[in-house]
Amino acid sequence: MELYLTKTWKKVLTVIGLVIIVYAAFRFLLPLGLPFVFAGLVSVFYYPFLRRVWNRLFQCDMNKVFLMIAVGVFYAVVFTLICLVFGYLCGQGKSIVLNLPFYQAKCMVLLKNCCCQFDDIFHMQEGASYAYIEALAGDNWSESANTVLLKVTGYSMQLAGRTFSFLFGVIITIIATFFMIQECESIRGVLLASEMGKNVCRMVHKCKETLKAYVKAQGLIMLLDGVVCTSAFWFIGQPYFLILGCVVAVVDALPILGAGSILIPYTLLLMLEKEFWCAIVLFLAYVACVLIRQVTEPRMIGGKAGIKPLYTIAGMYIGFKLFGLFGFLLGPIGLLIVKEVYESLDIA
Repeated sequence: MELYLTKTWKKVLTVIGLVIIVYAAFRFLLPLGLPFVFAGLVSVFYYPFLRRVWNRLFQCDMNKVFLMIAVGVFYAVVFTLICLVFGYLCGQGKSIVLNLPFYQAKCMVLLKNCCCQFDDIFHMQEGASYAYIEALAGDNWSESANTVLLKVTGYSMQLAGRTFSFLFGVIITIIATFFMIQECESIRGVLLASEMGKNVCRMVHKCKETLKAYVKAQGLIMLLDGVVCTSAFWFIGQPYFLILGCVVAVVDALPILGAGSILIPYTLLLMLEKEFWCAIVLFLAYVACVLIRQVTEPRMIGGKAGIKPLYTIAGMYIGFKLFGLFGFLLGPIGLLIVKEVYESLDIA
């Protein structure tokens, strides 16, 4: 019994130690080496494709010119896609700003109607609640404007430094990607020469499968959410049903926001306008989006990573609480690293 307890405590302490090490690495080391981590991810996924293309064309080692062109094309495509998305979002933002007076007038009419109903329910003087809200908004407007002005001024002072830091990080990432792809075979050979290196290669392979499964799961979820939301907006007669459906699908992939950040306020707005059937349709669409994500994401990622769906979703939740947006990916990967390192240790 004493030996069993000693072994059990060794396992517990080992797991706790691994969790602390992984947390410290993600919290302190990952931000410092983020360009190299991103370059490593690109190399792991991009190198096999380049290797197949080169072997079909030539029967020799890849030269530096080909690698430079390949890396340049990859990042050119990535930056082009980012610019296109950013340009589209700026265009939509400009359209919203131009139509802002219309939306503001519509909101004011809705607010007045709600205040009138509030006055009737509580037997207050007609217009009393709206006058109070209007006076309160007027008092806070100047303070809010001054606060926003101070924040904008402060952010503008930091913009130059942040821009330089971002551009420097991009340049380092591109250079690191080139050298990592160039040395990919030699790095792999060095790792496979030792038992620890083999364990590292196995962990990298499983992390690669986890990331592929994550991207695949998110793509499938966005597709299903887009179909559900687009159909719901079309059913209620929304003229921009296609655009709104795609926007909800993209927002649902962002853990901080989610589909509810758009569908729930829209549902409440329809209820205030007494369009109850349309509100029910959008609420059912929101429930469908939640079910799709809760069922699809843990199963697809957990199955590829070799982790049970319950542990996967727990890792996502804890990772989000600790690291924010990227924690949804770091959580399962950290759990996978702890699992692989623990299984590779010989705890007597």
